[in-house]
Amino acid sequence: MSKPFKTLDEQISILKSRGLIIPDEEAAKLSLLCNNYYNVINYYSKFFMVGGTDNYLPDVSFNEILSVYYFDKEIKSIFLKATIDIEKCLKSMIAYYFSEAHSEDYSYLNVNNFDCSKITKTVNLISGISKTIAQKEREKIDNSVKHYLNHHFNVPLWVIMNYLSFGQVVQFYELMKQSDQNKIAKRFSDFSNKALNTTTVHLDSKKLLSYLKNIHEIRNITAHSNKFIGFKCKENAHYLNELHSLYNIGNNDSKQDVFNVFVTMRIFLAPGNFTTFNNSIRKRMVHLSKNVNSIDVNEIFEKLGFPYDWYKLPAKQL
Repeated sequence: MSKPFKTLDEQISILKSRGLIIPDEEAAKLSLLCNNYYNVINYYSKFFMVGGTDNYLPDVSFNEILSVYYFDKEIKSIFLKATIDIEKCLKSMIAYYFSEAHSEDYSYLNVNNFDCSKITKTVNLISGISKTIAQKEREKIDNSVKHYLNHHFNVPLWVIMNYLSFGQVVQFYELMKQSDQNKIAKRFSDFSNKALNTTTVHLDSKKLLSYLKNIHEIRNITAHSNKFIGFKCKENAHYLNELHSLYNIGNNDSKQDVFNVFVTMRIFLAPGNFTTFNNSIRKRMVHLSKNVNSIDVNEIFEKLGFPYDWYKLPAKQL
């Protein structure tokens, strides 16, 4: 049986009957109206409830729940911005090294320029790229694809890359010939050594792909209205001693949560950008800690995989 519609007044009454403190009922109604009772209450209340019941712990305020809701939104935005930077870098690098190895026109539409053991996936990828070109050619407004078709009778990979999704780009890397993959893995190894102040990192394509797939999952969830707190990727990231040991992450530890994706993003972002990324997350955590008083705020951060009191680290410490 479906649940009956509840007015804002009824929603407030239900929350109060469960022991939730609502300092400003009109403000709470507006928040529920604009953000949806289900989105705000049904998930984020769980942190503040007596186990196995619908009742709230003592002294829990509606504003605390709302703060966690907004924290989730804000932290997603921070991760989204960082994944966009990684996507731009990956697109540029793939376009460069693939075009260097395969210089003929429309080389990216030739199945022979990819891993011959993955024909079906490659055909599907090429089909998707072809459809994108056709779609851009049909558009009434000017775009770079139409320009290259009209003036050069060819659309270079570095042009069409701008119109491919992050998922398509990650798959493109997965389907490249091993020799082409290795060139990109070597470049990211150089990035990693610089970021980690070492010379011993040697990324292979499998490690790199495991990181990219998890970053892609994070990208998908941050780009949509999905809950971020509690999210876990489908697969473990591969272990990289020079990186994971810095965060006390062992080879046999699970590496599927948000914190582990945050860790691997360090090798894709310029050091200054990663510092900004790191400190932006920390800042939002500190802000939430000041607005949640009825529980230990680490209970929330733990659902993202962040270590206990991580947010109390000095701002510049990585």
